[in-house]
Amino acid sequence: MESRQDQQPVADPIDNRQSTIVNPQSAIQNPPLFLFAGGGTGGHIYPGLAVAGELRRLLGEVKIVFACSDRAIDRRILDPLDHAVVPQPVLPLPRRPLQVVPFLRAWFRSRRQAADMIADLRPAAVLGLGGFAAGPVVCRAFRRDVPTALLNPDAVPGAANRYLARFADAIFTQFENSTPLFKPHLRDKVRCVGCPVRPELLGGDRDQALRRFDLRADRKTLLVLGGSLGAESINKAIDLLRGDLEKLTDTWQVLHVTGPQKSATPGADQRTGHFSDPGSSGLLIRTLEYCNDMGLAYAAADLALARAGAGTVAELSATATPAIFMPYPYHKDQHQRLNAEGPAAAGAAILCEDLKDPAANAHRLRQTLLPVLRDSSRLASMTHAARAASKPRAAQEVALWLAAYAGMQRARQE
Repeated sequence: MESRQDQQPVADPIDNRQSTIVNPQSAIQNPPLFLFAGGGTGGHIYPGLAVAGELRRLLGEVKIVFACSDRAIDRRILDPLDHAVVPQPVLPLPRRPLQVVPFLRAWFRSRRQAADMIADLRPAAVLGLGGFAAGPVVCRAFRRDVPTALLNPDAVPGAANRYLARFADAIFTQFENSTPLFKPHLRDKVRCVGCPVRPELLGGDRDQALRRFDLRADRKTLLVLGGSLGAESINKAIDLLRGDLEKLTDTWQVLHVTGPQKSATPGADQRTGHFSDPGSSGLLIRTLEYCNDMGLAYAAADLALARAGAGTVAELSATATPAIFMPYPYHKDQHQRLNAEGPAAAGAAILCEDLKDPAANAHRLRQTLLPVLRDSSRLASMTHAARAASKPRAAQEVALWLAAYAGMQRARQE
């Protein structure tokens, strides 16, 4: 019996990439349900939330269930929202022999859970968000003939997506150079649409943002962030650069999202995650452990210093925020570096290697960050390049694919 992974890719339900579903609500009488699987970092969950929002715009009433990991970051992001959330016991791939048995136990428990979810919920389609938490649901959806797509926002497909690609009917990527990294017989499934970005991140009001973070309107803002989990090496480098930044206090201020328990700023109030230097003449720094208003953070920002996770790269591009990217240095495949190469080549960003040493990183940032802070024309050029490189239709493209399968499911039921 021929398996789905041996078949040719299924025909795409949307033939015209620029088209929209004609009155999609009229094609579906009952609210369709979609199962989104993945998590472990904000970079996996936030693109899924963007697609969920676009599905609601297209279809009106719709149900989304997130099958996520049991990491605290997943619940921190999803709990305030109205989507159903199902944590899975699945664990990351083992790196040491002692981790193999716990991994296998969690994997089989998660597979049973996924089978029950799919049988009970009967989703119109499944969207894998990437990462280890996508595996059980995507595999089970394939075996139950549920249409399945993957989001692959990183330039280099991770281990989970490389394995799950055989089970997917479509693979949505952010970067063109991702396609050759999939096996040849899977490349016809790949569609380069960009990375879905939540609409609430776009078009934020700068005056509102300055009030929200208690920043000054007569200074430009450097946004420092290391992704949803923070970046300790960036935090420490900024602390060492404080004397250099003090010299720019008349023109710049800092909004620093440190990550949980990773504030490097002496004197920061860890109860509130908010810090301001005493005195009106010093460097103005606002520090948050976590930011639930990233749309306003981007609206306030004139330049960002950040990791180069796929979601961060997409959000900075979509908001036309130029960046100094300091990719996470410990990934074997260096996928964050590859994520940053595209914006850097377009002139929207500068790549700064994380040398894994605070003093060395501070020295490197003096060569990359400080010149941009001092040169307004260079900053303006980078902003223009960031705006030109953005791909704002990614969430719509993915949602159209899923919505078309919801219509097909309803037609079969009738």
